[in-house]
Amino acid sequence: MNKNTQQNQDRLGKQMIRSCGIELIEAAHIIHELHQCMGANQELDAQNCIKRLREAREVLQEMNPCITLEQGVILFLEGKKHRRASTRRELKYYTTKIIAENPELAAREMRHISTSMCREILEKSFSSKSSRFKARTILHGLFSYCCRRGWIRQNPVLPLQETPPIEHEISPLTLDQIACLLNATLLPQHRACAPAVGIMLWGGIRPAEVARLSWSSIHFHSRTITLYAAQSKTGGSRCVSIHSPLFHWLRRFSSGKEADTPICPKNWIRRWGALHRACGMFPWVPDVLRHTFASYHVAHFRCLDSLQYEMGHRSTQMLRFRYIASSRISRRSAAAFWSAKYWEQRLS
Repeated sequence: MNKNTQQNQDRLGKQMIRSCGIELIEAAHIIHELHQCMGANQELDAQNCIKRLREAREVLQEMNPCITLEQGVILFLEGKKHRRASTRRELKYYTTKIIAENPELAAREMRHISTSMCREILEKSFSSKSSRFKARTILHGLFSYCCRRGWIRQNPVLPLQETPPIEHEISPLTLDQIACLLNATLLPQHRACAPAVGIMLWGGIRPAEVARLSWSSIHFHSRTITLYAAQSKTGGSRCVSIHSPLFHWLRRFSSGKEADTPICPKNWIRRWGALHRACGMFPWVPDVLRHTFASYHVAHFRCLDSLQYEMGHRSTQMLRFRYIASSRISRRSAAAFWSAKYWEQRLS
C-alpha cells in the first residue's frame, strides 16, 4: 500500500468516526476492546465498527450529559456561591467576557472544545499577558469543575502553559516615610486606622485581609495573629508573628476592645485613602506596606522560608523577583524597623 492510499484511508476513517459523533481517541479505545472481545482470528469490517461506535455514542451520551459552554459557565458560577463576593465577581467577569467575545462557541458542547479553541478564546478575549494568565487559570478551573462532575472527560486547557507575567519590583518605604505615615495615623481624625496600619506594616497582611479581621484574631499571649481560610486571600489559614514594634503598637490601641470588634473602622476604604493624602503619599502604591514588610524582613532575618509562610505564599518565587528590595536597605535600617524602642523615640 503506497503512502497516498494510506493517507486517504486514514482521512476517510477519521471522517467516518466523526460522523458517529464520538471523539477519535474514544473510538480507538472502543475498537481495540471490541477486537479483543471478538478474538484475534475474526476481522472487524467498517460497517460493524460504525454500528458499534454509534451504539457506544448513545451509551456515552447517557453517561455524560451534553453541557454547552454557556451552561457550563452558569453551573460553574452556581457551584462557587460559597466563595467570597470579590472572588465571585472576578469569576463572573472573566467567564462573562469569554462568552461575550466568543458567541459562536457559547452553544458548543464542552466535550467538543479543543485545546486550540481554548487558546483562541484566550487570545481573542484578552489583550494583556496578565489578563490572559488570569483567564487561563479561571478557564482551567471551569473545565476541571466540569470534569469532576462527569460532564466532560478531559480538560483541554491543561496543555496550555502560560508563563506568569513579569512583575516589577516595588520600592519599600524608607524609615522617614514610615515615620511620616505613623505620625499621620496618630492624629485624632486617623487614629481609628492605627491598628490596621500597624498590622499591614509589621505583619505584612494584605489590606483586604485586615478588613476581615477582628480583635479576636490578635493573640498577645502567643504573639501571633491568626488568619483563617475565610479571611485569607489564598484560602489557606496561617499565623503571622507579632514582632516587638507591632506588639507595643497594638497594645497601645487595644484597651476596651471587645473580641468581635473589627480591626478596621467603618468606611475603611475612604478613611484609608484620606490617610494616604494626609501624609503626602498620593497616589498610593497598592500593597506598598506589604512590600515594605517583606523587604525589611529579609534584610534583617535573612530567611525566605519563614517570610514565605508569614506572607501566605505557596513558594518563594514571587519573593525573589518582586517583593524583596533588601539591597536598598542597610542592616542598620532593618534593625531599626524591627525595634520598638526606635519607633518610640521617632514618634514621641
